[in-house]
Amino acid sequence: MEASSNQPDLISALSDSILIHILSFLPSNLSGQTSILSRRWRHLWEYVPELIFHDFTDERIFSFLTHRKSSNLRRFHVTSSSRDLLDHADKYTIDQALHFCSTQGVEELNLLFDTNSSRSYNMYLLRAKTLSCWGATLRVLNLHCCLVRCPIKINLPKVEELYLSRVSMERGAFNHIITGCPSVEIFEIARCSVSLLRFHLPILKRLVLDRCFLEHINISVPNLKFFKHKGRVESLKTFLMRVDNLKEAKYCMYDNWDRNSEGYVRGYQHIFEAVAQAEHLQVNCGGIRLDRLLRIFNKNLACGNVKCLVLKNADLKFLAVVPAIIRLLPGLENLDLSLQTIPPDTPEYERFYYLKSNMSELEKKLSMHLNNTKRSIYCLSYSLRRIDVRHFEARNTQIELLKLLVQNASVLEVICFTDSYGSIARLLKSREILTSHAASKNIKFMDQKNLNRHVALEMEDDYDSDYE
Repeated sequence: MEASSNQPDLISALSDSILIHILSFLPSNLSGQTSILSRRWRHLWEYVPELIFHDFTDERIFSFLTHRKSSNLRRFHVTSSSRDLLDHADKYTIDQALHFCSTQGVEELNLLFDTNSSRSYNMYLLRAKTLSCWGATLRVLNLHCCLVRCPIKINLPKVEELYLSRVSMERGAFNHIITGCPSVEIFEIARCSVSLLRFHLPILKRLVLDRCFLEHINISVPNLKFFKHKGRVESLKTFLMRVDNLKEAKYCMYDNWDRNSEGYVRGYQHIFEAVAQAEHLQVNCGGIRLDRLLRIFNKNLACGNVKCLVLKNADLKFLAVVPAIIRLLPGLENLDLSLQTIPPDTPEYERFYYLKSNMSELEKKLSMHLNNTKRSIYCLSYSLRRIDVRHFEARNTQIELLKLLVQNASVLEVICFTDSYGSIARLLKSREILTSHAASKNIKFMDQKNLNRHVALEMEDDYDSDYE
């Protein structure tokens, strides 16, 4: 049914403030195109408090800047998604735009470039003089693929969020930026050319260090709430002076095949002892050698605050050290174990399971290691009440680990399986094995609705005689 020609335009009937707020979610070139709709819309785009440019040109930026009617500009966002190198004209355009916007009360500045070259002369150069002009109002600073030249101290007292990604720093620039932002509460740094990380931020609440390959970390963040780390750990000397208020922490383990094995082990011991002060801990497990895993977690570390532990992408080797990890966490209440797997009907599935079919010797070794685990685990007797298992395949090592946990559990209430894989026969057989060991402990086994959702392949793996 066609709409009546005299039906009122409900959108145009909205107030100017509401329409301007709606336009602020659009890229600036699209919000400017609304001027041709009617007289009602002709000048609304000139009052939008946010300027967003993707794949910008000289004419487009200066057109929007010169036609603005409002001096209130909350956000200036410039990106280059074409991955083309910035030429001199582009850099000059950005310089002029930043100089103009520094007088407009901008609170959020995003300069996000993505070039094909990582060389500094192809990056946009951000100078200390330009940064200093934003000190009166700037609250969010987000830089990607920029070169920062800051030989002198700057003052950005109102910056609360600082994001640096693939940013090249000239000598001394990083320290000057950090010391110039004393009020920062969120700090994320990723793939930056910084070797030394040393600062004291008393009000910092969120810290993310992502693949920066730092050689030395010495930071003081007494009020930190969230911490995430991924990168080198061999040269950690002093890491995260004691944080009493840490709520959530995430870190990624990976093997670097470096000869400095002792430094590698000590680094992960330092970081684990630091992040284990959080209530919620997530560890992303990579393909680390078993001997290194045992050396990392077989030491008595001071870890007592973790109540929820999430182990993601745990391969068979990592399962052998799970008892050693939870032994260090006496107050653990919830264990979320996400096993390493590849869903059926994917290109990697056939090759992945062909390799696994040749791992019988490794599985026997790991199962024997779990069988020989005799040391008591405090949390199993007094605090652990729930175990969530994701991507369960009913492999021998997985069953051995769950058997060990069930046999030693005293207060365990629920084991929940989600997204299980493998043949139905293996899954049912493993359920029988675990149920027989949990019969006298009142442990409930739960399945999510998507259990066996992807089961399409009947695997021909045989059970060991121990499981009969």
